[in-house]
Amino acid sequence: MRLTAFLFRVLFFSVIASPVFAEETAYFPAAETIAPTQVAAANDSLAPISAPADSIPLQPIAEPGAVSSGNDAVLSTYWMASSRQSVQTIHERCRGPWGLNIQELHCDGTSRHSSITELSQQLVPGVPVCIFVHGSFVELQNQYVEAAGFYSALRGSNATPLQMIFFTWPSDGPYTGCFPVDVAVRGRQADFNGFHLAYLISQIPESCPICLVGHSHGSRLILSAMHLAGGGTIEGYAFPYAMGVNRRYRVILAAGAMDHNWLNPGERYECALNRLECLLNLQNRHDLALAAFPLSRPFGRRAVARSGFTSRDVRTLGGNAAKLRDCDVTDLVGTKHYWPYYYRQPGIIAAITPYIYFY
Repeated sequence: MRLTAFLFRVLFFSVIASPVFAEETAYFPAAETIAPTQVAAANDSLAPISAPADSIPLQPIAEPGAVSSGNDAVLSTYWMASSRQSVQTIHERCRGPWGLNIQELHCDGTSRHSSITELSQQLVPGVPVCIFVHGSFVELQNQYVEAAGFYSALRGSNATPLQMIFFTWPSDGPYTGCFPVDVAVRGRQADFNGFHLAYLISQIPESCPICLVGHSHGSRLILSAMHLAGGGTIEGYAFPYAMGVNRRYRVILAAGAMDHNWLNPGERYECALNRLECLLNLQNRHDLALAAFPLSRPFGRRAVARSGFTSRDVRTLGGNAAKLRDCDVTDLVGTKHYWPYYYRQPGIIAAITPYIYFY
């Protein structure tokens, strides 16, 4: 009888909470289409990457060029860094190329293909960099729409210089149709893409403070990269290149799809807090999609977005607990999960802005 009740719960939550069932594409009205130039640029970004198969290609950071001088250039341009065509496993001999595809996007709707070297050259030393990482079940075309929306909401009338990079990873299909399996697969994939995010960070001038904003499984991807930066390993491998010895890091988690205790000593991302100044967790106690999160694997814990950091987590973390803060946004977001429900709330933008604009 208990087994039957458990299987019924799994089936029930698979239907009502699975992002596959409630596809993100259905959220956007027909009027919010992507400009032809952005579609073309998206296709260009998926061209094959030529890079060494056995090592992460790192190029030296060049001095910034004249193209990035002045606040106007910093405010009117943002970038898309994609690992969608990059290697997605470290255990296969013929695993494909390392490297990232880069696009330069402009607020007037135009875009062009770029490179990691050019991105490094255009970034202004000392000016904060915000890196946003989306969650699972997000198609590339939707990421362009959300990137434009979030950048517009974040910038608003704020004239303070900010450099923005959107990191996109292959979080969409194919799907099994079973929520626990799909969540587990994407979670593992997010962990591995922490290597790609670490590579991107390693190409940013060290004098640029970085705030990383992650939504859903994007939170897991970010903490994977920070775990590598703090000296940890993912799937038994460390990141061998410098990510800025003296760089300042801050992290914001929205709808965080990870166990609430994974920052604790001995847990999956135990080294992540070593490099962070602070971490802001946007807690939504009514997030429906994450209600079934503990079912994604045996003995799973509640998602950090729903539970926040518990008193036991605080005691276990000791001094590092002072870096954590829960910000309850339940009344603003309700049962919703998708990222647009967050960045379209002025109250949430006001709460995260001090963490992003810091010098």
